[in-house]
Amino acid sequence: MVISGLNHHFQKGVAAGLVGANGSGKTTFLRLLSVTAFPTEGDITFRGKSIYNNPHEFLGHIGIVTDATDLPVYLSANELMEWTLRARNKWDDKESPRNMDKLFERLQFDERRENLIGTYSSGMLQKAMLACSLITRPDIMLLDEPFRALDEESKKAALILLEEFKSEGGTILVSSHLQGSLTDLCDEYITFPVR
Repeated sequence: MVISGLNHHFQKGVAAGLVGANGSGKTTFLRLLSVTAFPTEGDITFRGKSIYNNPHEFLGHIGIVTDATDLPVYLSANELMEWTLRARNKWDDKESPRNMDKLFERLQFDERRENLIGTYSSGMLQKAMLACSLITRPDIMLLDEPFRALDEESKKAALILLEEFKSEGGTILVSSHLQGSLTDLCDEYITFPVR
């Protein structure tokens, strides 16, 4: 997929919706931003530095919900959250378990969060990804179809959390086929393909 001519500055406290048909480049753009793909030309910068020169530093500032649901099947959601926090050097023996419980409760994730991820429904997998992307308190959220497989109540709960994230100065880039959800959340839109 070719993305050409895109020159955009994403502001703090703003949600940008990525819109376009399947295959138009939305997921490719999110992969470029999450450093799982690399541009053949051009650059993406964060705080004045190329994200590709020091990807580890940049990745410490973002939360990601991908279009895949390939989470580690032999961990529980609780274990995955703890692993995510420890990997980012953000684990606190006292506060982290409390913050995890609050976030799971707000996402309406029940006691099955102790079960292995391999036993989860698609909606539970989506909630686990959302929880992991929010728990580290990132600066930027990269969301590819974040509401997929969520029932209406869970979708509302996720939207409230994302609105709070945005109101606290977080930046959101979100791609979704559920245009109503984007309307509720987004302040601006980028239409793909960008040529």
